[in-house]
Parts: sequence; structure tokens; C-alpha cells
Amino acid sequence: MYEHFYNSVKASLRSILACTICLVGLLSADNAQAQIANNTPGAISGLSSFFHEASLLGALESGAVADLKLRHKSALVTFYQERQNQAYWMSEKTIYSRAEDMYKAIDEAWTHGLNPHNYHYIEIYRLMGEEDAQSRAELELLLTDAFIAYARDLSGMRVDGRPMNLDNENWKPQINALEALQYLNSGSGDFKSNLHAIEPQGQTYKALRRELIRLVNEGESEKEDLLPIFFEGVLRPGWGHAVVPKIRAYLEMPKLEHNNTTYDDNLAAAVIHFQKENNLEPDGVIGSSTLEAINRTNLRKINQIIANLERLRWVNTDRGDKFVIVNIPSATLWAIENGKVAFEMPVIVGTPVRATLSFNTVINGVRLNPDWTVPPTIKKFDILPKVKEDPAYFADKGMELIRGYGSDAKTLDPYSIDWDNLSTSELHSIRMVQTPGDHNPLGRYRVLMPNRHNIYLHDTNHPELFSKNERALSSGCIRMKYPRQMTEFLLEDAAGKWDDERIDSVLETYHKTDIDLQRSIPVSILYYTAWLDGNGHVVYGNDIYNKDEKLFEMLSNIDGIFIPVHNKRYAGDLSDAQVALNR
Repeated sequence: MYEHFYNSVKASLRSILACTICLVGLLSADNAQAQIANNTPGAISGLSSFFHEASLLGALESGAVADLKLRHKSALVTFYQERQNQAYWMSEKTIYSRAEDMYKAIDEAWTHGLNPHNYHYIEIYRLMGEEDAQSRAELELLLTDAFIAYARDLSGMRVDGRPMNLDNENWKPQINALEALQYLNSGSGDFKSNLHAIEPQGQTYKALRRELIRLVNEGESEKEDLLPIFFEGVLRPGWGHAVVPKIRAYLEMPKLEHNNTTYDDNLAAAVIHFQKENNLEPDGVIGSSTLEAINRTNLRKINQIIANLERLRWVNTDRGDKFVIVNIPSATLWAIENGKVAFEMPVIVGTPVRATLSFNTVINGVRLNPDWTVPPTIKKFDILPKVKEDPAYFADKGMELIRGYGSDAKTLDPYSIDWDNLSTSELHSIRMVQTPGDHNPLGRYRVLMPNRHNIYLHDTNHPELFSKNERALSSGCIRMKYPRQMTEFLLEDAAGKWDDERIDSVLETYHKTDIDLQRSIPVSILYYTAWLDGNGHVVYGNDIYNKDEKLFEMLSNIDGIFIPVHNKRYAGDLSDAQVALNR
């Protein structure tokens, strides 16, 4: 599968290796037969003296091989001490097949969105062809050091989440160097299996890797010469605009005579089809979201896939047999039970100004007939301006004003407050509480999920908003289209039998009622701008909070982004560069 790719890249590498700026391939089949044995390692007698002569210990002590710094010196010392300074990747005369497998993994690191040059890429290739003891010892150390870095990068979060409003403790950290080396100490002895175990196993992750390879193979299309396409405002069917011929050409529609600029019915049908494919409102109106999708070039898609591969590695997949996932950009919730999707539903998430944050927590209960305490931002920016105009606003909305808690709590008369001269601290001291009922913004159901962001799942008194495809419309909390379905799903884990009759009897009281669960149900609020549809196809969503660019910048600062074609690192052919992701 790889032979054509690796031979072509190797030929290019030999001509420009001194510049160390090209993508390299694996050894050719002929060289591989001469240099790399297909057997697994057996007894290694006398190897300590071989390494001693080759100054292995000196390299370990200095923490460098030639001019290359070993990134994990301490772990390497421990690893080889435990092996009595015997090699893992080779014998005195033979390089094991596992060394070839490791090099192949490095060569393919870009398919994970990683940079092969962070794993001693060029130097390992050079040393694979050397046979003297010193070169073999250097190769041994570089392979182990590269393996540690590679395993760590695939294991968890490589960036500091705080600049992106993420709590680092919410996400899976990278394993340490000694934990990475446990893969090499695995009793199975099957290095390919160990490599496979390192990689994330989720179907979405595998699908995004395949999509990344496809995009790199495909390269830029001729349609991208038409981009960018921009105009002010929106463009509706029946209107005319100078950009219409470019949009027709982008959607591969026949060119009209006299360069007609009318947005006709045929173009509207093509636009609606494009909108459906891109998870947009299929209304035929070309606005900012549709233009964003049109202007998404091949390179931008590649960057988007790389950002989402990184995010997928942050999530701990050990959630048990029942859990809930919400993806913010797709505004979708999935309830998972026993490895299958129990149900899926649309949700409404926060606007860009009042964004829903990403985090992990647990659901520990359900509240029927919730009241609603107005958050500080809504008090200040939404309610206060209306109250200044008319203090009767609170009575119309069924709201109570309360200062203090418990026995010290006092209900306030809105007409007794000087709203025009109220300080911020005085405003915060007043709780605005909306009583339970159909008028309540939380509707009749709220999911109890403790978190410091005060974000939760709930019903809504504006169900008409679910008819929209783009649903970043809330003040930060997550509104569910089918809250009763979620309630029933969760109450399976509550004490006693909660059938429809019992739930309805509580709802009819209009009294706030909390129902505890007998076990906690994990819930993850995630941010993926690329996901899979029901048929397993990759969907590119809009980056509603502009988080992809920030993450991509952070990844670039860590190790640089390596994209074989777009980096123009070599002149080879990627047509055969595929990855067997369904091993």
C-alpha cells in the first residue's frame, strides 16, 4: 500500500536531505530486505559491550545524540538500566522489524495532525542506512526518544486550555514518559499492536484521519480560483448581484448567456442543496454562514480537521455504559446507553457573545417545575433596561425580587427601588426569581449537573426556535427540544418507578421538585467543528465561537503544522498514501 509513496519520497529526499526540509518515505523494498529483519527479537548476548563501545552511556549522560537533544533523558536512563543496557530496536547486527514499524508511524504522524519532524524524522532515516556500532547506538536512542514523544502526543491534551476558557483538569492529560514506555514493556511482544493501542480508537477520530488523507491527496480544486466570494448583507432568490456568476461557477452550474447576474430558481435549488450538505438553514438565502461554507478552501478544511483531531484526544472515553454528549457547534445532544445511541435531539446553545463553555461533569438529578434565578449578565444587560422603562415588567413575567437567604430573605417591591441609580453591587444583591410554570424560560424540566459555570440542560418556553438550523441563540445554557425524553432516560436511575403518571402528577402541582439519581451519569459539553452525520460522512460545521483559529495557532506554536502537499516539502505523489484505519 505504501510502496509507491515511500519510493517516490525517498528519491526526492536523497537529493535535498542536506536542507532537511522534505517529507521522507520508508526504505525501499530492496533496502528493507537487506537492512531490516522480519523476525522479532530473540536473545541479545554481548550487547552491553557493543553499546559500551559505541558510547551509548555517554550519549545518555549528555542527553544528546550528535546535535540532537534527547527530550526524555531521565526516562531513557531508567528504561535502559532496567534492560541492563540492552537494545530494544535491534541486535548488534540486525535492525528489528519493530524499528521499521516505528519509522512508518513517524512518517504517518501527519495523518494524526502531528509533525513527523518532532520525532527525529530526518536523523532516524539517515541512521537506518548506517551499519557501524556508533550509528546503531544513536539510532536506538533516537527511536526510543521518538516513541515516547509520539505516544505522549497521541495520549492527551498538548496545549494549555486556559486561553480558550477551558479548565485543564476537565480534560485528559498527556501520559508521562515512563507511562509511555510501558507500551514497550508490554508482555505481548507485538509492537504493531502496541502502536495501535496508542492511537485513539473512536470512529469519529478514524473518519477524520481518513478525511485528512483524502484532502491532502485531493489538493486544491480549480473552483478555489473563484474564492473568496464576498458581498455585504444577504442575497435572496430573485435578486441580482455581480457575484452571481461566480457562485454559479462554484456550484458547477452552466454559465448563462450575457453573464446574467440574476439569482434564479435553478441557482436557488443548488444553493439549498449546498446548505443541506453543510448543516446550514436550507432557505436559499445566501448570508454570512453560507458564504463561510463556500469560502472554506481545501487548506482551511485541513486545518479544521487537525484542530478537531487534537480535541478528540482530550476526551476520556471511559465514561461507563450510560452518558450524555452535547456538541456545541452542531447544536446536538446524544444520549448513549450500552454502547448505542439511545436517542439524539437538537439543542439550543449560547450566542457568540454569551458562549456555552466546554466541560465535563455528571448529572445527579432532575428538577421538575424549576424556578429560574436570573444570571448576573442577563440582569444587567437584558432586564435592567426594561425595568427602567416599566417596573411592572416583573409582575408580567411572574418574577419575585428577593434580597438575602433563608430566614433573612425579604421579598422586595419593584416600585420601591430606584432602578435608574442602582449600583452594580446593589443589583447583584437582588435575586430575580421566576416562579415555575409554562412562562418560565427553563420550561418544566431542568437537568441537575453541578459545575462552576452554572450551565445546565433545560426545557424552554420558546420551542419555535428549534425550527432553525443555526441554533446559537441562548444566554449560555443548553435548551433541549425533547426534555421529557431526557427526563425519562435519566429517571431510569432514580429510586422507585417514575412512569408517565407519576411525572405528570408532579408537574401538575407546579411545585419545584428535585429527584436524585442513584448513580451519576457523565455528561460532556464538547466543541467539535467537524463531526459525522448519520451515514458516517464528515460534516464541516461553522466555527461559531472562532475557536479553531486560536487552537490552530497554539498547535503551530508547539511544533509547527506539517501538511505534506501544502507545505510543499517534496515533489512526490501522495496518490497511494493511504492509512489502514480499520485494523
